[in-house]
Amino acid sequence: MSGAFLTIGDEQDFRYLLPRILDISVSDPGNSNDPEIVLGKLPLAHWRSWAPTEQSVIEVFVDAWFEWALASDVAEVEEGWVGTDAESVLCGAARAKMPLHHWLLRLLEPDAAPVLTDMKHRFPTEMSGFWEFAPAGLVELSTILAQGRA
Repeated sequence: MSGAFLTIGDEQDFRYLLPRILDISVSDPGNSNDPEIVLGKLPLAHWRSWAPTEQSVIEVFVDAWFEWALASDVAEVEEGWVGTDAESVLCGAARAKMPLHHWLLRLLEPDAAPVLTDMKHRFPTEMSGFWEFAPAGLVELSTILAQGRA
C-alpha cells in the first residue's frame, strides 16, 4: 500500500488494488497502513470523479469501518483503556474529503460516550498527527469536542 502512487503505480493500479487494500486494513491492521494513510490516498486517485456507485461503495465501507472501530474502542473500555481506532478512521475520512457530520453525531450517542470523552481529553495535543493534513475535518471535530455538538 505504501508504494501506491508515491513509489509505483498510478490511479488505475490503485483502483485495482483498493478492495484488497481496504480488506487488509480492516482484517489485519498490524500488517497494513493506518486508516489515515489508506483513506488519505483516495484524493490522489481522484475518487470523487469516479462513478457515483463506486463512490457510494467507498462511503458505505468507511461507514462500516467506523462502526467496527468504534465498537472495538468501546470494547477496550472493559480492559481499562479506550482505543483510538475510531479517531483514525475519522481522520482518514477527513483526509479523503468526506464530510464527518454523521460520524460525529454517532459519537454523541450514549454507547459512544467513552470514546468521545477520551477524544476530549486528548484534544488537541494527543490526537493523530494526520489531522494537520485535514484542516476542514479538524474544524468539524473541534466543534464537537469543544461544544458537544456536531
